[in-house]
Amino acid sequence: MNTSDEGVDLPEEETDSSVDEISPEIEEEFEEEIKFEKEAPAASEEELRLRMKMRILKSYKWQEDIIIPFSKELEISPEELEDILMKRLDMSSLEALQPRFESSRLRCTKEKIHSDLKLCWLSDVMDLLTEEETEQMKNKVAFKIFKEDKSYEEALEEGRKELVEYLKR
Repeated sequence: MNTSDEGVDLPEEETDSSVDEISPEIEEEFEEEIKFEKEAPAASEEELRLRMKMRILKSYKWQEDIIIPFSKELEISPEELEDILMKRLDMSSLEALQPRFESSRLRCTKEKIHSDLKLCWLSDVMDLLTEEETEQMKNKVAFKIFKEDKSYEEALEEGRKELVEYLKR
């Protein structure tokens, strides 16, 4: 027993000799798992550009925000969408697409809300809402989605109820 500064007996620290025996095995396994596959040097500038494009497309953020959702929407495999983007976009377009995607999310969501709440009918056709009222309604629903982290369906349903209440006034 060790004695602390305050005179309290402390238990001896136990050492586990089996940890020392396992450590080299774990370390070797870890090193094997984290090894990066070395790519052969690019044969041409075009091959290098293709590799760079593929690295962008395979990044986590691209897969999560763009590749997987859009491939599901288009009912194609993620690989097919990657091929389309590889063929149709140059490097600068690929690099700029992620920030443009982020900045367009609000606008696209508001357009979807406009359509799903039939605001075009209520404002443009029936003149029950002004443009300002329509914009306020879209902003309220979008706020619930982006700031209050509600699902689109939940925010839309609440927006629909608020719209009906507003129209009944």
